[in-house]
Amino acid sequence: MKLLSLTYKIAPEKEGGFSVFCLDWKTVYTQCETISECKKNAIEATELMLEVYKDGKLDKQAYPKIRNYAANPYLFQLTFDIDRARYIKLSSIRNKT
Repeated sequence: MKLLSLTYKIAPEKEGGFSVFCLDWKTVYTQCETISECKKNAIEATELMLEVYKDGKLDKQAYPKIRNYAANPYLFQLTFDIDRARYIKLSSIRNKT
């Protein structure tokens, strides 16, 4: 089993709701109405991209490059099993203070 941990940023939108960006994989992006939906939507978007990559449909340059990020109230990390393209666990989450 190959594990992959990715970092996500939650950004509030002026019109309401939130955007979630994967800082490690620029093609993973989603929008949500509430903070509680952010994790669920990030998992779905990432699993979809892992499935597409697994099927060989993505350019290898689109595959994520892992970076280290300092703690930020808008950041959280998710871990995925690359072989199965499935979510494993939430590593950390920080709420806005």
